[in-house]
Amino acid sequence: MTNSDFEVLIVAYRTVDQLAEAIASTRKYLGDITIRVWDNSGPDHPQVAEFSADHPDIDWHLGSANLGFAAAVNKLAALGTTPYFLLLNPDAVLLGDLAETRRLISGDRVAAAAPLILDPHAQPGRAGTRPWDVAHRRGNLVRALVDRAWYSPQLRSTPLSSLYPEAPQEVSGYLTGACLMINRAAWTDLGPFDEEFFLYGEEADWQRRAREAGWRLLLANEPGVTHAGEGTVSDDPRAGLRSGDLLRAGIALNLERAATVHHGDAYLAATSALDRVQRSARRRRAALAATYTGSKPSVILTTNRLVYGGAERHHVVLATELANRGYPVTIVCMQRFGPLVSEIGHNIRVVRQPWWAPLIDVPAGRSVTITGDTNTETGFGTLWRAGHRDRRWLAAAHWYPKTDRGTYSEPLARAMSRADGFVALSPAHWRGLTTFQSLGDRHFIAPNGVVSKAELPDIAPAVIRDSGTIRLAMLARIVELKNPHILTAALSKVPEHLDWTLDIFGDGPDRERLQALTPESVLDRVRWRGWSPGPDHALAQADLLCGPSGTEAFPLVILEAMARGIPVMATDVCSVPDILDDGAAGFIVPEPSVDAWAAALTDVLSHPERLPAVGAAGRARMAQQYTVDAMADAYEAAIDGVF
Repeated sequence: MTNSDFEVLIVAYRTVDQLAEAIASTRKYLGDITIRVWDNSGPDHPQVAEFSADHPDIDWHLGSANLGFAAAVNKLAALGTTPYFLLLNPDAVLLGDLAETRRLISGDRVAAAAPLILDPHAQPGRAGTRPWDVAHRRGNLVRALVDRAWYSPQLRSTPLSSLYPEAPQEVSGYLTGACLMINRAAWTDLGPFDEEFFLYGEEADWQRRAREAGWRLLLANEPGVTHAGEGTVSDDPRAGLRSGDLLRAGIALNLERAATVHHGDAYLAATSALDRVQRSARRRRAALAATYTGSKPSVILTTNRLVYGGAERHHVVLATELANRGYPVTIVCMQRFGPLVSEIGHNIRVVRQPWWAPLIDVPAGRSVTITGDTNTETGFGTLWRAGHRDRRWLAAAHWYPKTDRGTYSEPLARAMSRADGFVALSPAHWRGLTTFQSLGDRHFIAPNGVVSKAELPDIAPAVIRDSGTIRLAMLARIVELKNPHILTAALSKVPEHLDWTLDIFGDGPDRERLQALTPESVLDRVRWRGWSPGPDHALAQADLLCGPSGTEAFPLVILEAMARGIPVMATDVCSVPDILDDGAAGFIVPEPSVDAWAAALTDVLSHPERLPAVGAAGRARMAQQYTVDAMADAYEAAIDGVF
C-alpha cells in the first residue's frame, strides 16, 4: 500500500500544541500524504484556526460548532475516495510509517487494523496498561464494570477483563480509535459512525457492526503512536468531567446496542454505586464539590433525551441561565443523550442515569430537582427526594392538556400531586391540566423563553412586506396533530387572486402522507422544505408564521417569530391566547378546522398592510413577557417558594 491509497483524518479540539505534534509526526513518517482536519473547538476557541494559517498543505475544515467526534469523522470520511483512511487523535504522536498496519488492512475482509499504543507516562516495570491494550475483548456488562473499577489490568488473565493477557492478532471486541486504519469498503458496507455517540463509543459500535457482518479486526505488532488519553481536556477540569460523563454514557449505549437497554441502565446504576465506595472516585467528587462556595441550592433538571424539541430545548436554555446566575446545575437524561448535548456549556454537568437509580452528585446542602411530566421523570423525582429533608421537587409540565378527560394517568397525576410544587407554562395551561385532575395545592407559572433581554437587540426585526407576494411559513415536527394538511387545505379555499406562497419546514414520520394531501390547486405555491436547522433558517423570508396545530401547550416557535417581529397566526389552544395577548399581538384562529383557517387567512391576506404593526406588537410583548430572563425569574421564584 502506498501513501496514495489512504489519507489521515484528524478531529481537532482546542489544544494546538498536541495537534502540532500529531501533524509533525505524520509528515515525518508519512511524507506528503493527504491530511484532513475538522476543527470541533467552536467559535469561542480560535486557536486551531489561527494555527491553520501556517499549514496551507492541510485540508482544513474550520468554523463549525462542536459537532461531536462521530459527526466530524463522518464529514471528513465523506470527502475522500481512497481505499483506506487513518483516524488519528490530535493528541497522538506517530512512531513510524505503520507498515504492518497497512499490510494487515489490505487483507481479506479486514474492516479495521491498529498498531500498538505506548503510554508516554507509563513507568517501566509497573503494572498497568500494555501496548496491546488498544485491543479489547468482546464487551459485556461484567467486563465494563471491571474496567470502571480499574481492575482490568490485574484480571487480564481471567474472563472478567476486557484486556488480553497477551497481544492478539484478531480481535473479538474492538480496537480503540487513537490510531485506527479503516477499510473504506467496510465503511461503505456498514455505513458511517452512529452520530448518537457524541464522543466515545462510536468506534466500538461500528466495529461491533463490522464483526456481526463478517468483517475482521486485526492488531498490528508494531509501535504505532504514543497517546496518554484525554490530552485535549487535560488542562480543563470541567471539560475533563464532561469527557468522563460522555465516556460513561457511550459505554452504556454500547451495552444497550449489543444486548438490551437493561444492560446499559444496570451499568449506569452500578457505576454510580462504585463512585461512592471507591477512594479515588470519592476524592474526585470531593474536589468537584469544593469548587462551589455559593449559598444557592443546586438544581437538577431531568429529561428523557436531549433531542431537538421544544421541551428539550427549554431544559438547555433554563439550565444555561440558572448556571449563569450562580446555581450548580446538572441535567440528567433518563434514557439517552442526544444532539443538544453539543449546545450545553461545561459549567453544566450532563449525565445519563436510569430513573430508578437517582444517585446524582451535587454539592452539600439544599437541592431541588425540576422534572418533566413523564412517568420516568416523576419516578426519579419521587425517589430522589425520599428521605432527604434538604431536597425539594418541582414537577414542571410541558404536555398539552386534553380537553375531554384527564391529561395524565391517575397514578401519574397522584405522584405529581405529591411534589413540593407544580410548574405550569401559563394560566391557561394550569386551568387545562386541572380541569379533570388534581395536581397538588401549590403551583407556579413559568413561561418558556427563547432569547435573553441582552440578546434581543441583536435580532434585527424582519422586514414584513404589506404588498406583493405574502410569504407564509410553518415550522414544526411533521406529525398529523400539527395539522399541516389543514393549512394547505385551507389555502386551497382562499380566493385565487390573493398572492401568497407557503414554505413548510420540518420533518417527521407523517411527512410523506401529509404532503401527498396537498390540494392540487395549490401545489405550485406550497413548498415542503424538509428538516430545518432552526428558526433563523426557516423564518428568514417569512411575512407570517402559521401555527395550525390543535394540540399545543406553549409553542416555542411562536416566540421565535415574535422575537424577530414576524406576525403569528395560530389556533386558539391552551397558551396561545396568553402568548398573543388575546389577539392584540397576533392573529388567533378560533378552531383547527379548514373553514376557520381559510376565513382567517383570507382576511389577513386581503389586508396585508396590518402585518408590520402586528409583528411589532408581538416583538414588544415577547420582550416584556417571554424572555429567558423572565423564565428564569419565574423558576427562581418557584425554587424559593418550596424552601
